[in-house]
Amino acid sequence: MLARIAFFATKQEVETFFGITAESEQLFEPHYNITTGYHIPVVSKENNEIGITRIRWGSKNGDSTADLETSSELLTKGAIPCAIPLSGFYVWKDNREKDHPFFVRMLNGPLMVTPGLIFEDDQRFIKFIISDANVLVQPMSEKMPLILDRDTALRWIDDGARNIELLTSSVNRVLLTDLSVMRVSKKVNDPKYNDPKLIQPIPK
Repeated sequence: MLARIAFFATKQEVETFFGITAESEQLFEPHYNITTGYHIPVVSKENNEIGITRIRWGSKNGDSTADLETSSELLTKGAIPCAIPLSGFYVWKDNREKDHPFFVRMLNGPLMVTPGLIFEDDQRFIKFIISDANVLVQPMSEKMPLILDRDTALRWIDDGARNIELLTSSVNRVLLTDLSVMRVSKKVNDPKYNDPKLIQPIPK
C-alpha cells in the first residue's frame, strides 16, 4: 500500500534527471505530506516530446496504485506510461496509520523516480506502479513503489507498452545501501500538516 509521499526536489534536479525544460516554477512547489487526491508532478511523453505537468494522484474512488503484474494489461487498455519524481514515501508498520510513520528516501541522490500510469477518465489521474517490498521496507509494508534508474525511467516513458519487462527487471535493482528508512513524527498521520520537520528522523 502507498498512502503518503513527499516532493521537495528542485526544478533543476528534475530537469537534469529527465533532460527536460519546465516552464513553470509552480510545478515544483514542495510538499512534505501528500495524500491521494493531490495533483503531483508527472513526466510523460505527449506529441513525441517528454514534458512535465501536474496530474491528480488516484481516481475519484481512491484507487491510487497498480500492481506490477497487472500493468501490462492496463497499458493495452489505454493507460499511458509515465514517471513520477518523488523525494520519498511514508510507510506504517502493517499499514496502521495511527502508529509512527517511517520515511523512505534515497541516500545517493535527491530524486526517487517511480513508474506510473496515466488514465484518461472523466478526470485525468495517475496510479503508482508498486511491487513487493525489499527486505528494508518489508518489516513495515508488503508493498512499495518500484524505483527506476534514469535510463530505465526514460525508456519506460518512451515506450512503456513494449517495455513492460523493463519494470520486471528493475525489481530489487536498487541496493539496500541506496535507501534510508527513518522513523518520523506522528504529525504525518494528519494530512493537514505540511512542514519540512515532518521528514526529520526521531529516535526509535
